[in-house]
Amino acid sequence: MRIRRRILFAFIVTIVSGANILIYSPSYSKSHLLLNGRIADTLSRAAHNVVMFIPEYAVTDYNGTQIAKTIYMRAISDAFAHLLARISDTFFESQIWALQEMEGWAYTCSNMCEAILHRKDELEQLRKYKFDVGFSEQLDLCGAGIIRYLGIPTHIWLSSGPIYESIGYLLGVPTPLSYVPIAENADLSVRMSFMERAFNFYLWLREIYFHRLETNLSTEKFRQLVNANFPHLRDIAAESALCFVYSDEFLDVTRPILHKTVYVGGFGISPQPSSLQEPFSSMMQKGNEGVILMSFGTVVPSSSLPSNVRKDFFKVFAEFSDYHFLVRISSDDEESRQLAKYIRNVDLLEWMPQMDILGHPRLRLFIMHGGQRGILESTIRGTPLLVVPFFVDQFRNARNVEYRGIGLSLQKHEINFEELKKKLHELLENDKYSKAVRRLSSMIHNKPNKPEEQIVKWTNFVAEFGPLPELTVEGAKFNFIKYFCLDVILVVFLALFAALMTLILAVRWVMAQFRSNVHNVSKKIA
Repeated sequence: MRIRRRILFAFIVTIVSGANILIYSPSYSKSHLLLNGRIADTLSRAAHNVVMFIPEYAVTDYNGTQIAKTIYMRAISDAFAHLLARISDTFFESQIWALQEMEGWAYTCSNMCEAILHRKDELEQLRKYKFDVGFSEQLDLCGAGIIRYLGIPTHIWLSSGPIYESIGYLLGVPTPLSYVPIAENADLSVRMSFMERAFNFYLWLREIYFHRLETNLSTEKFRQLVNANFPHLRDIAAESALCFVYSDEFLDVTRPILHKTVYVGGFGISPQPSSLQEPFSSMMQKGNEGVILMSFGTVVPSSSLPSNVRKDFFKVFAEFSDYHFLVRISSDDEESRQLAKYIRNVDLLEWMPQMDILGHPRLRLFIMHGGQRGILESTIRGTPLLVVPFFVDQFRNARNVEYRGIGLSLQKHEINFEELKKKLHELLENDKYSKAVRRLSSMIHNKPNKPEEQIVKWTNFVAEFGPLPELTVEGAKFNFIKYFCLDVILVVFLALFAALMTLILAVRWVMAQFRSNVHNVSKKIA
């Protein structure tokens, strides 16, 4: 069956004439470039002409693609680097982004967008490619504006994780806050108490407010530097043909979506892991009971973790002597090197073939930070998780791992020797987690629509038919009051209030008449 599917897929690819495609991918982080690079390669293999445009938010030579043409816009501004530095100073103490950090994000996105627009000569070079379709991420809307500025007729949104509520708001995606925790900074599960639902509502209002602030600021930059009548970025974004979501229907929070929402989680992950080379092959043979992998990704370097946290981790590793631990550390983390020096069951690594290690039969557990890509990779490979979330969507991702029964979460402020030990014992000794993750893995492997096919087929479709206004819901055009029927609710409330007041006044009048009559009768009797 798989061979027939691949033959059919190859046939579809060959009969479609190549479109010119732009992927707008700022260098937010290596993981974002990796995901967008995989899309670029997938579309390039499908005979499309793909250019990956990388405005340099963070300095990097990495592009994530092996096939597509890459164009960098170097040394734009240091605003993004300054924001990351401010956040990294407090990321371990704060549970969610403070209001000033969210405001800082809005102004940083606007400043970076302004810096890009000042480089019109480089943007005009992109115009020469005459792109048919443009992709951009959901983190900020400057990409949607750049795609409109370049005259690209069709826009597709890329989501590197679950759909952010601000994006859902623009597209008209319903977000029932009673059971859908918002994606940003919400340490909430789908089963919420009254206070948690109230907090979720507050977080949603906060996100929409700062999203509107950021898009207003960035729109103003386009109107100052491009055209005074340039459309609002929110209006441009609402007209997007599709939204590719890097998540999976069986793993993500079950929620309402639109026809233009296409789940593509797991694309670029091969069905079977590759054979490990040395020294990783030998490392996986260590440990009587198996191997445990720990990595907090590229955004959270191990050197940024507090000393007491690192000490507790290595103390726990030594306690579980029947297991071998592969721990990814940053190059400047000398403290971890000293802590691991006399612990026999630990290997420290600055790089590892993560996807292939996750698929090794001796791997028992993955300790990670809650990034969507890592959770998907671990789920597809059938490995249980211990998630320690640090920012943005990682909190909800961690709670969702627990909800799906494929692992446990541990909040960063709760990390200590006893908690770590308890979580590891539960995950390693209770086989319900491995059973649940193997079931999810099998479902993802065998579901009818494969992510690579979805990306190629839908991109081919929009390249031929354009922005697909038929998939745009009317609600995407409504303002806040109309979308939520606040005007109707107000009128109904006023009508009910008027009816209640009328009833009260009528009852009072009747009672007054009754008392008056009783009084008159009493006087006559007297």
